[in-house]
Amino acid sequence: MLTTVEFEKPYDGALSLALGFFDGVHLGHRTLFEKIHEFCKSSGTIPAVSTFSDMATRKQIIYSYRDRKRMFEELGLQVCIALNFNKIKHLSGNEFFYVLVHTYNIKHIVCGEDYTFGCDHCDVETLRELCNEYGITFVVMPMLVYKGVCVSSTNIRALLRAGDVDLAKKLLKVPYHVSGEVVSGDGRGRNIGIPTANIDLPRGGMEIKHGVYGTYTELDGKLYRSVTNYGPRPTFLQSKFAIETNILGENFDSLRGKIITVYFHRFIRGVSKYLSEKLLIATIKKDQQWEDL
Repeated sequence: MLTTVEFEKPYDGALSLALGFFDGVHLGHRTLFEKIHEFCKSSGTIPAVSTFSDMATRKQIIYSYRDRKRMFEELGLQVCIALNFNKIKHLSGNEFFYVLVHTYNIKHIVCGEDYTFGCDHCDVETLRELCNEYGITFVVMPMLVYKGVCVSSTNIRALLRAGDVDLAKKLLKVPYHVSGEVVSGDGRGRNIGIPTANIDLPRGGMEIKHGVYGTYTELDGKLYRSVTNYGPRPTFLQSKFAIETNILGENFDSLRGKIITVYFHRFIRGVSKYLSEKLLIATIKKDQQWEDL
């Protein structure tokens, strides 16, 4: 079980800490977590991770705070130190580190080579000096490269904006996914024989390329093959953003209020306006035949 601790709130236990933001929980981040688990196995410490609990930057965040915590737990991390950017943005690197080490019993710290901290943007060499001063074992993990592509949140954002969910999946280790509560739609899908589940997403999350995707939808622990429209619905003169998922081969009475997770496996086509419902239905039927690459 993952225990969440707000920054500056004490925690009783010796920690091995992965220090960073980890908004993508991608392949590179996972190598840091593996190193943390190595330290924990040899020293009996508790595996911990830091992340921001609010919108830490103006960049779109790949995964929500809720989804990140779920993935941290799945990866065996037991403590999450939640950083609130608006509360700590005035701290220098030295000040941030001082609060960190005087609040928590940290035995090991692992971070990526591009990690910076504090309002003065201290780098890993400064962090190394500080760790040495306090007797904390410190490891910097190099940038991971996958088939010539640097595994970074910046590159993954670019891939998702381009609709390249296949390569993004390889860098993330798992398909990009969004979770949210099913809310009431306008009922048009059910009226044309293609019922959809509409997801209510938290604000400020990552926005990928608008279009129709081959997806899998997780509901109550079970995966269902699906097709998802991500973006506006011009055929029905709807310019408002929406995520509508048609779960294939199923006709649930009502999913309203359920939490579902949609995994994006393949970009099928862009958003198009059709002159008739008949043409739209024919296209959707074709979309439903998508093949996983």
